[in-house]
Amino acid sequence: MGQSNFNEQSISLFAKIYVWRRKIVVVTFIAAVVSCLVSFFISPQYKSTAIIFPARTFSVSKLLIEQNQGSQEYYMEIGDEDDAEKLLQILSSSEIRNQIADKYNLWTHWDIEKNTKFSQHYLKLKWNDMVFIKRTEFSSIKIDVYDYVADRSSKIANSILELADSVKYRMTKELAKQALDITKEEFEHTIIRVKELEDSLQVIKDLGVLDNKEEVKAYSKSMAKAIEKGNETAQKKLQEKLDILRKYGTSFDNFYSNLKKYRLKYPIIKNKYDEALVNYQKPFASKFVVEKPYPSEKKERPIRWLIVLFSSVSAFVLSFCYLLAKEKILKLKHTYTFDLKS
Repeated sequence: MGQSNFNEQSISLFAKIYVWRRKIVVVTFIAAVVSCLVSFFISPQYKSTAIIFPARTFSVSKLLIEQNQGSQEYYMEIGDEDDAEKLLQILSSSEIRNQIADKYNLWTHWDIEKNTKFSQHYLKLKWNDMVFIKRTEFSSIKIDVYDYVADRSSKIANSILELADSVKYRMTKELAKQALDITKEEFEHTIIRVKELEDSLQVIKDLGVLDNKEEVKAYSKSMAKAIEKGNETAQKKLQEKLDILRKYGTSFDNFYSNLKKYRLKYPIIKNKYDEALVNYQKPFASKFVVEKPYPSEKKERPIRWLIVLFSSVSAFVLSFCYLLAKEKILKLKHTYTFDLKS
């Protein structure tokens, strides 16, 4: 029963289309002609595509100059999904968008008024319509750039790739500078402290204290022998030596102990300083470029036949719906009028 009603309704609709065919065809034809003319007034756009893989997120120093090679991961390894998401955020940043807009004067080329209240809003809307950055199923990132000039679309895509490293370096530079300042200060302090301790130790050595513990043992043993032999001259000289050791020995031990500690600290802090210096001065690439963007020889948008087809189908459907609604309204009006007369 349901199938029968459906078939009857379908036949009824086709019958109505046949009855109204002239009106529908006229409207559809006009829409096709208008959309065809309008499509030729739309400026053609050219597409340029780049495909990249993210690099692993590591500090340069740990990858290249760290001594413990066993704990390092291979720096040529392609990044994972987390690295791809981080790079995607950088590529989609307003910093890159604004720099490229200024560099290629997209404000003028894309007909956006600069330095107004909503200039950034309109730039973002246009950018989202002309630039598409998305992560693929293989954890790579695809960048599609459209522009009214083929050469400029490839230039914009290349600039996006170049600025990715600049933005990442700018993000990490402040933190790297703080780390560099801290390690540099500690490194210089270690050098100064070693020099101070060496000078202080040398002063005590000039007073005759060369090795406090060993000299105390040696002089004490010699004093015992001198006392045993009753050699007062030797006892007097040895006592002078012991007095010097008693007076400066503790300072000698303290200076020697601290100097040993700072000498052990020096290579460690020197290595940390070198790492911080490399991280600050030598930024590491954030990506592997799989496909470089090149100027396209053929326009990508608009697809005129698709515009004409969509407009024609829309006109066909709308005109039929309009005639159908008009017929139903007339029937309701006729029925209402008939009821009033009755």
